[in-house]
Amino acid sequence: MSEIEIPRHIDELDRCIDNWETAIFEWQKSQTAYAEKESLLKSWESAMKAAMIGAKMSGVMAEARVKAHEDWQPRYLEVQNLGIASETKKRILRLAEAKWETERSRQVSLRNLK
Repeated sequence: MSEIEIPRHIDELDRCIDNWETAIFEWQKSQTAYAEKESLLKSWESAMKAAMIGAKMSGVMAEARVKAHEDWQPRYLEVQNLGIASETKKRILRLAEAKWETERSRQVSLRNLK
């Protein structure tokens, strides 16, 4: 015998909570992608610098040469764009929380009026 699903009434507060949960998940995914790319960039920079310093180049010169390398700019830009996307997701997360708080307050006010 199969279970009978009872339809759940979804009100605006439920929708706000669902949106908040989605925003948390999206921010987490975005932040993880940012962290992964940033760590890859830092590892690449370190490997390049170590190779140059091993070839008797000063640390300052190695730093300058790494940042002048043709591969550095697109890698750096990708990391920065992921950081911007992550910050945007964080703001959406805060907005979802604020909407939930607003709806919760509205429902409390409506109950008090009844």
